[in-house]
Amino acid sequence: MDRIKKQSEFSRVKYNDAKMGAYYTDVGHCVSIGKFLQFPEDEEVCCLEPSIGDGKAVLAVTGKDRERHQNIKVFGVELNENTYEDVCSNEEIHICLKADFLNDVIISHSSFSFLFMNPPYGAQEDGERYELAFLEKALPYLTKGAVAVVVVARYAAQQKEFLEQWSSGFVTEYVYRFREKEYEKFQQIVLIGKKKDKCEASQEEKQRLYSMVSDKEKIPVLPEDFSGKRIMIPKSRETNIGEFMTRVFHAGDAAKFLETSPLQGMAQEKTRVAPYIINNLGRPPIIPSEGQMYLLAVSGAGQGLVGNEENGDLHLQRGVSKIVTRNEYVQDEDGRMKEVVISFPKISYNLIESDGTIQALQ
Repeated sequence: MDRIKKQSEFSRVKYNDAKMGAYYTDVGHCVSIGKFLQFPEDEEVCCLEPSIGDGKAVLAVTGKDRERHQNIKVFGVELNENTYEDVCSNEEIHICLKADFLNDVIISHSSFSFLFMNPPYGAQEDGERYELAFLEKALPYLTKGAVAVVVVARYAAQQKEFLEQWSSGFVTEYVYRFREKEYEKFQQIVLIGKKKDKCEASQEEKQRLYSMVSDKEKIPVLPEDFSGKRIMIPKSRETNIGEFMTRVFHAGDAAKFLETSPLQGMAQEKTRVAPYIINNLGRPPIIPSEGQMYLLAVSGAGQGLVGNEENGDLHLQRGVSKIVTRNEYVQDEDGRMKEVVISFPKISYNLIESDGTIQALQ
């Protein structure tokens, strides 16, 4: 799927066309939402944003747009290629995948302790709404007690399937609607909850939420400031995320990532062949004889050009000497047979002659 389809139930054309079908969550509201949350100062926290857009929303919620919280690591997924490139250039985004979150990612379960998302609005070809599909997809990736912040349109939140999924997976902490000017655009509300230890449906909670979200006036307006008790975000470590990748391997993206990865040196060591060096032996402690010189050459010490043009034996050589063993049976002084292990150097080298002929000699 190259592009998420536009919502047909509620018109977003006026705002979406300029952003290729994407509407980013208002940053001012995200700052307000962040005031309900308390991130640990020293412990590592891994955050999942499955529809990251330009990244500004999740950075505002986590406070990384204002302070460099190195312990907060944001993992995002973005479908649009141009937006993906911009997000990857943002140093505050830890990792971003260019993929369709619903179909093209492989992510370790029970790995993230914070989820923020404003999923695409609308229905898929099979009729299931994107809001519900994203919620179902993201739920297994969260740790027990993880905090989720989900921004959706009110009319989508009051759908039976969405409320059942939310209330079975999360304990609802807060429900707010966006402030009037912003609410008029897409009727957005925000749900803040904690993941349950065990997913189980709660008809009472589902009915309570339905009663609230079905009536705009019952939903309190998101305050610009909040001074009450904040929700503590549990710690989660990157080392527990064994998989965060696309189903299709992108060699170019992998190469770019490797450029800034501490694994770069190891990868170069494993994949690059050292250049031929003709004088890498250094100064020997004793002057070797003619036979010893030949042995040193074919065992790799004299790798490079060997011979000369005048004699017609100029060639490129790289030798290898390995210690090998073989078992033999011998008779001792008492006439008994014994098995002995004999070790000896096995010398082999490749020759590339001046006419291009390649020979392997042992």
